[in-house]
Amino acid sequence: MSRFRFLVYSIVLALVGYGVWAGMNDSQKIFSAVEQIGLSGMLFLFVLSLCNYCLRYLRWFFMLRRLGDRPDFFDGLICYWAGFALTTTPGKAGEAIRCLYFRNRHGVDNAHSFAALLADRLSDLLSAMILASGALYHFEHFRWVTWVMLVVATLVLLIVFRPAIALRWGAFMESHAPQVMKPFFAATPRFFSRSAILLSPPVLLASIVIGVVSWSAEAYGFGWLAHQLGSETSMMVLMGIFCLSMLAGSFLPGGLGGTEAAMAVLLVAIGIGPAEAFVIAVLCRLATLWFAVLIGLLSMLWLEHKPFSSAVKT
Repeated sequence: MSRFRFLVYSIVLALVGYGVWAGMNDSQKIFSAVEQIGLSGMLFLFVLSLCNYCLRYLRWFFMLRRLGDRPDFFDGLICYWAGFALTTTPGKAGEAIRCLYFRNRHGVDNAHSFAALLADRLSDLLSAMILASGALYHFEHFRWVTWVMLVVATLVLLIVFRPAIALRWGAFMESHAPQVMKPFFAATPRFFSRSAILLSPPVLLASIVIGVVSWSAEAYGFGWLAHQLGSETSMMVLMGIFCLSMLAGSFLPGGLGGTEAAMAVLLVAIGIGPAEAFVIAVLCRLATLWFAVLIGLLSMLWLEHKPFSSAVKT
């Protein structure tokens, strides 16, 4: 279990931070809110999150199929979910673990999985920006977040479709990097060629549509929770607040702290009391972030104790 030590430390540190934050607020209101929405309400939120995770995996699966890979569908689902275990680590290192599992269990080339990773994150970013538009009319001081994200998305597309500088950098690093890192930089040309396929207009548009539907599930859960706890704001604005908060917190690992703070601030701005805003943010993150971490841990344990599958390799 030593290989998971960093994973355990990151989760414990995040939980301690949550505990301190709850201690600084009225933690009793969290339990009261859970009683108010009931077990069925919490299960409803978890199901919506699960829909998000499944739809995002479908997008990942079909992107790999687009590149010619043939991973086993159900084992690939577990490999994809295992990445959620590392959501709380700096830089969301779980995404790289996901690629490792697909390589070891399904023979997926690293260039393919990292290209899918890039397309996956970019389409999520653009999907969240679309959904966040419902809240931007109310919060002009948060519009800088979408502008920053739009610049990032534009730069990514420019680098992928005009990769001359990046390719020269990759060639330089391949010749000067330690031997163990040379294969990684040698795959740079393949990575850009595969990324260009997955970021072509038809494929990117389909990925964004899936992203809008998948993130709408969790955003709707956030809005439903706010309504259950007293908010009368329109569902479109509440869904926009959820996605805008996710964008604002994306600069931190797992969105820890930043996402919750943005949720609370925006909810207070639309008239919800500070205590209620805190409760909504905590319960939402319990049903989204921490539910994903739990699924990721269980998936990782399952993969570690099950022999590699006999999936068809490319």
